[in-house]
Amino acid sequence: MTLSLVRRRLFQTIAGGLSLPLGSAGRAATPDDWSLYCQRFVASDGRVTDNGNGMQSHSEGQGYGLLFAQAFDDRATFDRMFVWTEQTLKRPDDALHAWHYLPDASPHVPDQNNATDGDLLIALALVLAGRRWGRSDLIESARAIYAALRAQVVVTVGHRMLLLPGLYGFSSSNHVVINPSYYIMPSLMAASDLDDHDIWQRVIHDGLDLLRQGRFGRWNLPPDWMQVTSEVVTIARGHPARFSYDAVRVPLYLQWAGLLDADLRSGFMRYWNAWGEGGMPAWVDLRSGMTAPYNAPLGFYAVGIASGLLDMPGAGNVPFPALAASSNYYSASLTLLSSLILGGLAYGVVQQKGAF
Repeated sequence: MTLSLVRRRLFQTIAGGLSLPLGSAGRAATPDDWSLYCQRFVASDGRVTDNGNGMQSHSEGQGYGLLFAQAFDDRATFDRMFVWTEQTLKRPDDALHAWHYLPDASPHVPDQNNATDGDLLIALALVLAGRRWGRSDLIESARAIYAALRAQVVVTVGHRMLLLPGLYGFSSSNHVVINPSYYIMPSLMAASDLDDHDIWQRVIHDGLDLLRQGRFGRWNLPPDWMQVTSEVVTIARGHPARFSYDAVRVPLYLQWAGLLDADLRSGFMRYWNAWGEGGMPAWVDLRSGMTAPYNAPLGFYAVGIASGLLDMPGAGNVPFPALAASSNYYSASLTLLSSLILGGLAYGVVQQKGAF
């Protein structure tokens, strides 16, 4: 079962009338938010727990946690997280990380496949922490992750250089499957600074081209999973044709990198402003137009505000969701990251993006 499917099933329990417990409009994250996040989701050994998924852990969650710890200058928590991540998830033969940890299984890490977004989040956190605290060892660890990703998950399909979602299971003789939300643009920018500049710039360029070509349905949105051949970009066969829990992060990562231009923003803005306060569905089928019978979690609203999607004329002053209202790991992570980006604190993107 993929992490996307787990999230989808979890949020089906939020059916009907989601009220929005809201914080102040457009506010940046505070140390109290970080304390609450740690209390709810970070174990004493540094493992970030997915409380909506049997307390599993994922390389994605470790990456988010490391990013948050460095943003709040919390060295002790960062170090615990990094030690747990390296000791538990790091693959034996390269610098990448196994994608998940099962606390009740033996072995705890049954699958050595990586998740490219988790590795990109971890690497970016290491870069930023290394710069913040003057630790070259962290930057060198990030450099090794980027080099391994370049060697193992960057592939050429037709005229595009693409980023596979993981080492195994996403390519065949005539097509590859891509997850657009795994293009974490600030991390790809950091990769171009630390590793092979030309290749990573090409990955960024072709990823943006993919997002422009791979928009579907009445809303002109990217699906969670795309299928790419040398000629055609389509919704991936064998996956729900949905804009959902994965693809919702696409505008946030573009905004974070300063790459969400008017063209890329347009479909997202129409979608976010179509539903009214509290009425956004958790997913939309990009073929049929059918929407989820239950509402989006609060983190989706945080993404919309941080990405500048809820400021069209008539949209009103939509307040930012309070972190305390997101008791689930994924929604809380989206909310905290969105609030950091909104406040320019996620890693100083406003100040540092020119360096990439």
